[in-house]
Amino acid sequence: NRLTSPETEIAVMREPYNETLRWTCARPVRQAARMSSALRSILLVLAVASFGAASADSKPAAPAPSVKTIIVVRHAEAEHQPGGDPALTADGRTRAIELARVLVDTPLHAVYRTHFQRSRETAAQLPRNAGEKATVIEEVPATVAAVRAVPWGTTSLVIGHSNTISDLLLGLTCTGLPPDEPILYDHIWVVTLAR
Repeated sequence: NRLTSPETEIAVMREPYNETLRWTCARPVRQAARMSSALRSILLVLAVASFGAASADSKPAAPAPSVKTIIVVRHAEAEHQPGGDPALTADGRTRAIELARVLVDTPLHAVYRTHFQRSRETAAQLPRNAGEKATVIEEVPATVAAVRAVPWGTTSLVIGHSNTISDLLLGLTCTGLPPDEPILYDHIWVVTLAR
């Protein structure tokens, strides 16, 4: 018997396969010709599925993230209390809410703040309760080390104070702010670190 198509002509042999013959594409074709059409369909589906899985696995991996972003802010306006732990003023609460609005679409991996009430209340307004999970660190070098240790491809927020912002930025960028630059409540510093 012969199977003929315009592209190929394949002999279908009815006798058992001769083991001394070389392996060619003719043997699988002869075996497939002997199978029922249902079994051929199943094998065809399995072959196509395994080819699809193999090609899906061979896609190149996404490149590793090569930057991390650190947002540095001063806590919002607080009551003037010498030597105490003041709460936020009405303007401070409004500013904290505005900070949360600005960061609503920013997935924060970590939030760092101090133990002071003004820092805690500024963080409390953050979206997705990020402020409730804030890490409390008092010292600037420890904060810088913690921020540098976060995974690449993430964004972190640091809530500092008027006397720590310049040192935080210096520790992160090796470039300090000009000595005469005021650390205002409405400033946001965005630091991008690259590998």
